[in-house]
Amino acid sequence: MEAIDTRTAFLRTKHKIKKEQTMQVRSQLMRYAAMLTIPLLVTSLLFGYLYFSDSSADEMQYAEVNTASGAIIRYELPDKSIVWLNSGSKLRYPIKFKGDKRQVELEGEGYFEVKADKEHPFYVNTSTGLNVYVYGTHFNVSAYSDDDYVEAVLAEGRVNVIVPGNQSEIKLDPGQGLLYNESTQQTSKSEIDIYEKTAWKDGKLIFRNTSLEDVLKKLSRHFNVDIQLHNLSGKKYKYRATFTRENLNQILDYLSKSASLKWKSEEPVQQKDETFTQKKIIVTLY
Repeated sequence: MEAIDTRTAFLRTKHKIKKEQTMQVRSQLMRYAAMLTIPLLVTSLLFGYLYFSDSSADEMQYAEVNTASGAIIRYELPDKSIVWLNSGSKLRYPIKFKGDKRQVELEGEGYFEVKADKEHPFYVNTSTGLNVYVYGTHFNVSAYSDDDYVEAVLAEGRVNVIVPGNQSEIKLDPGQGLLYNESTQQTSKSEIDIYEKTAWKDGKLIFRNTSLEDVLKKLSRHFNVDIQLHNLSGKKYKYRATFTRENLNQILDYLSKSASLKWKSEEPVQQKDETFTQKKIIVTLY
C-alpha cells in the first residue's frame, strides 16, 4: 500500500480553495469597478464638455500683434478685414468676433480696410477713450502714447468718431480728418491730404507743411532711432517733401540744406545686461 501524508494533502487542498475564493472575489470587484467606471467616465466627459463650452461661450479669447520699431506689417483679422500696422504699434483683437460688434484695441498707428457688415459695426478703441466705428470702409487711426493727439482719417466710405465725454458722434466724409487733443479734450475736423496720411503703409514718407519737430518724430519711428532736437535759434521750420528710398543720412542732409542745421550720430552702446542702447542722433538747429 502507498503511504499518504494526510496533513500535507489537507494543507494543499485548503490553499487551493483559498486561492479560488480570492480569484472569485477579485473578479467580482473588477466587475463592480467596471460598472462604476463607465458612468463615472461619462459623467466626467459631460461635465468637462459643459465646463469648456460654457467657458468658451462666456470668455472672449484675445490675440495680440506687435510691430517692431522700424517695421510695417500687413495682417488679416478673423473677419477677413485687413490692417497695416506702423512701426511700434500694437493691436489686440478677439480670435473670433462674437456678439453684435467687432472690436479691436489699437496703440500706435493702423490703416484699416474693413470688410463690410451692416449688422456688425467694426470698432477701433484707443487708450485715450476715443473710438472709431464703421460698417465697412478704409480709414487710418494714429494713437501713439507719446503723441498729444489722436488722429482719424477717412479714405473711403464713412466713419463715426466717438469722443470721450461727448455723447454725440462726429461723422467724417472721405478726405476729412479729425484731431483730438487728449490734454485739452478739444477736437478739430478739417480737409486733409489722404495720401500724406496713409503713404506710410507703402513705405513712403510724405510731408506737407510739416514742422521740423514732427518730421524728426516720424523719422525716428520709421528708422528706429532716437532723434533729439536742440533748437538753439528758436526758429520754426516747415517742410514739404516726399521720400521713398532715401536713407536717414540722405534725408537729414536734405533738411540741413534749408536751415542752419547740423547733426551727429552716436552708435549703440552695450549695457551691463548685454543689450544695446538705441542708436541716437543729435540734431542741433542754430
